[in-house]
Amino acid sequence: MNNNFHPSFHPLRGLVRFILATLASFVASMAVNMVLASVNPFKADAETGQVFFRLFLGSSMLIGNMLLFLIQDSRYHGAKLFGWTILAYIGSAQLLGHVETIAFNFMFDFSPGQIVFLIYSQALTALLFVPLIITVAGKWKAPAVMAEARTEPFLSMPTRSFLLRLAILAVLWYFCYMLAGFLIADPITHGYYAAKHPDLPRINSWLPILQFFRGIAWTLLFILGIRIMNRPLKESGLLVGLAFGIFHSAGLLLPSPFMPVEMRLAHFPEIVISLAMQGVLVISVMGYRRKTETRDAQV
Repeated sequence: MNNNFHPSFHPLRGLVRFILATLASFVASMAVNMVLASVNPFKADAETGQVFFRLFLGSSMLIGNMLLFLIQDSRYHGAKLFGWTILAYIGSAQLLGHVETIAFNFMFDFSPGQIVFLIYSQALTALLFVPLIITVAGKWKAPAVMAEARTEPFLSMPTRSFLLRLAILAVLWYFCYMLAGFLIADPITHGYYAAKHPDLPRINSWLPILQFFRGIAWTLLFILGIRIMNRPLKESGLLVGLAFGIFHSAGLLLPSPFMPVEMRLAHFPEIVISLAMQGVLVISVMGYRRKTETRDAQV
């Protein structure tokens, strides 16, 4: 009899983990914000306090459970899983966002103190959040039965071929970025940004260069995320793209004096879809093998 259910799956245990993962994200952010409250240069808006709290809990639900999903079938555990997950999470959720914040700060006018606070407060949150999720997943110790390795052939190629594919994917990232922006965000955001800066096309003439290097960084993070997740390659690119998209854009759900609600909610699906597309491309380009290479590998 073919049983499609995983024999170790327990609905009640899954529900408990869902709640604990949500609380891990929520508590990590709240704890760091409370500790750093005296030096926080951002002032809370009392009128949106309740709305902010509800959205904050909702974003914690997304982030916490997506990170749990990313690591739950990983072959890594303990300190190695912590190190790789911290790198993947900070890179996708924070570092590449900070790059755009600084590059486009002429639109939002963050002060240097605010930018510095965002960088170190979010890093501290990640350092608390990731260990909590590893604890929820029960992956500090090696399991009795090691999970099957599902990504081993993924990067079996000469260094020259890898670097060429990395450059191709960096260029493809720019098209994912621009296509999602043009079709999803721009119809809503164009008038707002054009009104703030009529010469925006000239200002953004350096954008392809910036996005090329962000494309390299995103591709390397995807490779790391795919290795951490350890799921079948045909689906892992899309899944890691969705995970990174959630990590990178979940903050847009929260009210902000720096961006109107329609701007934030237009960028949210744009980011998720662009990263999902890039994830599929990473698997396709890095996983491609000529027929001769496939035969050689089988011999």
